[in-house]
Amino acid sequence: MIEALRPVAAERWREARPDRPALAGALLIGAGKGESSKVSFLFMDASGRPALVAKVARNDVARRALDAEQAALLAVRATGSAAVASGAPEPLGRIEVDGRATLLMSALDGRPLFGDYHTPGHTTDRATVASDLRAAGDWLGAFQRETTSARVPIDDAFVRAHVAPVLDRYREVIGWGPAEDELFGAVGERLARMEGITVPLVASHGDFWMGNLLLQGGRVTGVIDWEVAGMDFPPFRDLYKFPTSYAFYMDRAYPGRGGAVPNHPGREDRAGRWRRFGGWPNLLGFGYGFFGTGWFPDLVRGFVLGHLESIGVPAEVNAAFFPLFLAEQATVLDVQEFRDGYRSLIRAFAAERETCWLWTHSGEGAPLR
Repeated sequence: MIEALRPVAAERWREARPDRPALAGALLIGAGKGESSKVSFLFMDASGRPALVAKVARNDVARRALDAEQAALLAVRATGSAAVASGAPEPLGRIEVDGRATLLMSALDGRPLFGDYHTPGHTTDRATVASDLRAAGDWLGAFQRETTSARVPIDDAFVRAHVAPVLDRYREVIGWGPAEDELFGAVGERLARMEGITVPLVASHGDFWMGNLLLQGGRVTGVIDWEVAGMDFPPFRDLYKFPTSYAFYMDRAYPGRGGAVPNHPGREDRAGRWRRFGGWPNLLGFGYGFFGTGWFPDLVRGFVLGHLESIGVPAEVNAAFFPLFLAEQATVLDVQEFRDGYRSLIRAFAAERETCWLWTHSGEGAPLR
């Protein structure tokens, strides 16, 4: 495949970047296993700088994903956002190579945050973790400000457009039970009390987790994998996705026993508070990040509340939109482990929500009830 791809990529690169050195070697940087699996190659230029990425579809599902990614990148770049111009790939063409759909795009500078995250000691150092969250928050804030298309009230029309489809898909794909009935009934009551609150409609990356971020010098220099991105979304799914994913994997980044992680007292689940909802390993990180105490839960809370304040949205929206975020995430991947896992998070949030600031905090010192 690489030999067939090389001359086509070299020609497109010359057309797109005539001022840059020609392409040289290529590296295999990814080979997915899911239903939309793709193989990704990174081409370097003759100076040794990353130049071009080629994503090759393995099947028709992946082909559609490449088309979606190209369309999303073109749409967000058309907004004129400086964050997008400097931090998102530029699509350089959709081509066919040996009968396989291939998307060519510019490579981005920076180190993968996911690699740093798994470096021993990274997630156990408060200053380092705070720097990661600050970098992600700074980029996300600029991205959302620069791609805002409108500011709309939370009313019946908003619920029909942005809430009902999430719950309809969850019911169809995942199912429904007493926990969902009780929690999302309460979410509906909260939404009905949010009359008068307005939220921006913004571009959304859709998978804004540390595995898709590149950093350099303490700032985000690149965001990759835009295939589920879109325009005119409420600002919540990217906001919640980053700290949720960061909390999930700490015990895998720094393996301990029983979920314990050095410098994170309370990360383990000795009393079985979270294990009673299922065996998904990410339950412990979820419980620690959003319900726990200590410097990391404090950083998570500050990340969410600070971002909402910066876009002029009151903290009380968390009570409705965080459970909706969990429901949406449950349906994103056609992977049973993730579907079951996110459903266990919903059961956990339904049972424990009165102990969580996402549900009770209005931002004004008064609890929500």
